[in-house]
Amino acid sequence: MAHRRVGDRPRGGGGPAVSAPGTAEPLLAGRVALVIGGSRGIGAGVARALGRHGAAVGVNYLHSADAAKEVVAAIEAAGSRAVAVAGDATDAGDVAQIVRQTADALGDVDVLVCNAVGSTENAIDRIRKGLTLALDNAEDVRARVDTQLATTLFPAREVLPGMRRRGGGSIVLIGATASRGRPGRGIAEISVAKAAQDALARSLAVELGPERVRVNVVAPGMVPTDANAGPHQEPLMGEMAKVTPLGRVAYVDDVADTVVAFASGLTRHVTGAYVGVDGGRGML
Repeated sequence: MAHRRVGDRPRGGGGPAVSAPGTAEPLLAGRVALVIGGSRGIGAGVARALGRHGAAVGVNYLHSADAAKEVVAAIEAAGSRAVAVAGDATDAGDVAQIVRQTADALGDVDVLVCNAVGSTENAIDRIRKGLTLALDNAEDVRARVDTQLATTLFPAREVLPGMRRRGGGSIVLIGATASRGRPGRGIAEISVAKAAQDALARSLAVELGPERVRVNVVAPGMVPTDANAGPHQEPLMGEMAKVTPLGRVAYVDDVADTVVAFASGLTRHVTGAYVGVDGGRGML
């Protein structure tokens, strides 16, 4: 029996990648994507979805080599090419190598997904212990902003020459609905960092628009993944579902399918957008 990863929606049977309306080709045929932080959780789901829809995919990882290999295998089983690429997305030199290795194996990148945010274990541990004040964790908040901007700026800078050669591209930043509206108590570290990333996305959308490079933010609400797994997960998701207009929390595949739309030509005239994938909870 196939193993269903935490946060994946039950899907229908297998089959070929979904084709664009009126064509016989997969939606992302000919595209080369790079997913920063693509070995686990949302990043892994995004990488698999891009591959299912026909893109060749570079799967970046830092520590989870085996998990990255599993994602590559799933993409190849769906009929697309893929390569696992190790490297620290906060290190400019590593990022240059990540992009170079991806391009050498698959071709110039024209779809970049920035999913890395760094470890959240300390933040989750503080919430469990009731240590939730941003002012008590000022250094961590500042460090998280630095990490988030590095994992966005460095990859975007490195893929831009290849996107120019390909005549344009799509950059999708994985945000968080906590960056807008009323953030939950104890998550200032994430909400502030993601708000900084939102602002950067708008600036990049303006600056890169003349290059035919689109920049958009896909912002999940609470998504069950292995990053927040534990006995608390199911009751927490149940409580959040009760206050969500669509009646459930978002799953990994909900986020991944939205990224596919922004990677494709279906959103060819959309840039600088922020789309919450939270079942409407952000409206409340």
